[in-house]
Amino acid sequence: MMKKIGFVALIALIVFAVFAMSMRRSHMMGGAGAQQDLVAVSADGGQISLEELASISAELPKNTAVQQSGEMIVSLSLNPYPPSAGQPSQFDVALTDLNGNPIDDASISLDLTMPSMWMPPNQPDMQFVSDGKYSTTAPFTMRGGWRIEVIITRGDQKQSVFFDVGL
Repeated sequence: MMKKIGFVALIALIVFAVFAMSMRRSHMMGGAGAQQDLVAVSADGGQISLEELASISAELPKNTAVQQSGEMIVSLSLNPYPPSAGQPSQFDVALTDLNGNPIDDASISLDLTMPSMWMPPNQPDMQFVSDGKYSTTAPFTMRGGWRIEVIITRGDQKQSVFFDVGL
């Protein structure tokens, strides 16, 4: 009888350990509830409130976020949306001045990072398309929370804007 109880307890302990490890892994890898909309954030990761963006953003689709940086409006769109880990995503940036005129004289690169863990560099350059629009493709290498730094260089001035998205 004691052997049966011990055996059942051992099986229960193994089942619990496997369940706990799978839940921990799911949490670390983003889990089913990790999907987070594309949002504009400050350099420290704080979400920019919708009130601050009201003057520059109308009804934006879920795959697009926008923010102001100095005298520029920076819009980022992701396709497909939501993005998938390991699959290429298309990143489209639109730059305009505060009057809505396209900015065509910028060099733009991205820095894709996971704030919660170290990742190898993922820093694609964007190509100018037309009318203030720039584009590139790059993969998100795993599920979880990602920070997208859009690095904009115009002449000798460099500035960055940040966006977060969860996979």
